[in-house]
Amino acid sequence: MSVFTEDAGRFLNARETKTMTGAYRDRKVSVGLKPDDYIRSEYFGINQVMHLLKQPGCVGLRVHHAKRWEDADGNPTEPGQGQLIPRVLLSGVDANGHDMPIRASQSGLKDMPGDGDDETLGDGHTCPRHCGQ
Repeated sequence: MSVFTEDAGRFLNARETKTMTGAYRDRKVSVGLKPDDYIRSEYFGINQVMHLLKQPGCVGLRVHHAKRWEDADGNPTEPGQGQLIPRVLLSGVDANGHDMPIRASQSGLKDMPGDGDDETLGDGHTCPRHCGQ
């Protein structure tokens, strides 16, 4: 039986969540970083996420860990310029475990450049910078 089902994963209780995020924070602090010096999370809007999930055959999401060169405002730069920042990318996944990137021509973003390349969801709002209270 495939592990790629609509019920993969589990909800973690508050203690588990705090332990995991705390270990991440502690590691960053141990190398001398301050809380505003590293990305703690990334936010994606429900409409964008649903666009991925509504693809025919999609059973879930895959979170890809990634890095990108960015300037101080979070804009992409050329490699070697700015800082290499950890980011996440989201893609739909089918029942066979294959990523289901959206075709650029089907993304509904008429003003976006595209030549039929596949797209994943990225450029979420990062925290710090865009954190809730």
